[in-house]
Amino acid sequence: MTKHTLKVNKREAVGTGKLNALRAQGFIPGVIYGNGENINVQATASDVRVLLNEADTDSILVNLDVDGKAVLAMVKDIQRNWLKDGVTHVDFQAVTPDTVVKTNVFVKLNGTPAGVAMGGQVNQIIHELPIKCAVKDIPACVQADITALKLDESLRMAQVELPANVTTPYNGTVVLASVVKP
Repeated sequence: MTKHTLKVNKREAVGTGKLNALRAQGFIPGVIYGNGENINVQATASDVRVLLNEADTDSILVNLDVDGKAVLAMVKDIQRNWLKDGVTHVDFQAVTPDTVVKTNVFVKLNGTPAGVAMGGQVNQIIHELPIKCAVKDIPACVQADITALKLDESLRMAQVELPANVTTPYNGTVVLASVVKP
């Protein structure tokens, strides 16, 4: 999993009016949960935008620089203003490399199925897979080989090899993708 870096500063401002003023100055408020305390922080809006655009998954692991102190955290929630297309608040969860978390990772299908040559098309049913593992073991994505699929065949969870120390609540019969007639 890719780690990103974000510089944040502790903030004293709380309350709707003060946070709106902070946003108007180009900052995004946030909070870091965990380690026995909650820390109110702020980051520049442009840095948050870069972080979210660079992320290749929804499970964003971030090295936070909190006024010079390093904190490893995961992005837990992003609040957005959909009308203005902007982020209004970010929640982080402080973690250690051994912290076990539940998160989602993308499913990447590899190869061209044999059924495509027979006139079929690939229908990916599951795009994100819920997983449980330690933070250090979170994969960037789960890879699934579909080259052997013929027309009207499906790729089931039992046929996919998960990375070491990663589990999913999906049982082996869950269909991830299939090759069907258009």
